[in-house]
Amino acid sequence: MIEYDFLTAKDVDSALEYLHKYESIKVIAGGTDLLVDIHKESSRLEKFDYILDISNIKALKFIEETKETIELGPLCTHTMLINSNIINKHFPFLVTAAKSIGSPQIRNRGTVGGNISNASPAADLIPPLMALNSEIELSSVRGRRLVKLENYIVGPYKTSKNHDELVTKIIIPKVDENYRFSFQKIGRRRALNIARLNLAVVAKINEEDLKIEDIRIVPGSATPFPVRFKNIEREALNKKSNELNLEELAKKIGDEMVNITGERWSTPYKKPALGAIFKKAMMEITNLSDGR
Repeated sequence: MIEYDFLTAKDVDSALEYLHKYESIKVIAGGTDLLVDIHKESSRLEKFDYILDISNIKALKFIEETKETIELGPLCTHTMLINSNIINKHFPFLVTAAKSIGSPQIRNRGTVGGNISNASPAADLIPPLMALNSEIELSSVRGRRLVKLENYIVGPYKTSKNHDELVTKIIIPKVDENYRFSFQKIGRRRALNIARLNLAVVAKINEEDLKIEDIRIVPGSATPFPVRFKNIEREALNKKSNELNLEELAKKIGDEMVNITGERWSTPYKKPALGAIFKKAMMEITNLSDGR
């Protein structure tokens, strides 16, 4: 049985003081990951002596729009994303990803900050947020710093956050109207499903010549932790969307996964499956129906 002392923070400053004072400490908000790990005494849990509850810090629960960004508080729940007019307007595929997470109870409790900081290879919000070039604001008693999400996740269940830092904001840059989005997911079952594979694609397509001017491709559950598939991005960049050979690209994205992970027991399934959902995403983004 894991034993620990329970601490409660009433505001951000008191949370940062606790994190500064105690080194062996875990932060809890929704608890949908941490409580399960504690119950199972998961081997990936590092030793800790304290749990810090930040769930009642109202200043960390928000969705706000600025001139150039959308900002999320780390205590923003999946349900808040789903119901947000701001998110539905600017990033509808983020709503699709949030809807795919667990049950209504999990979506009501689970938080964006927790989903990111747990850094699960199967996290559904990380691929779309990474494809959007999101940044994480980390705060401590020493001050604040920004880190790109693709640099924040450094391994399976590992982040670059220091022990005395707290995620205080997720910042998503706005994109122009020529950007298109797709989120695809394959789960083990239709309800309460953890992603066996997921994929986020963000692409800017010139309306006049259909050229792909920007593209970001981030699979989940395909690699030890989510990363952009930049080799595949380069294959598609500056190509006309109606001239893409999606069959060839679908094969190449599977090969890229194997280049990163090596051959595994799941490779015979995941390699063609990743190609299939990538092809589906690209057809959705480019409005192609013939699969070329």
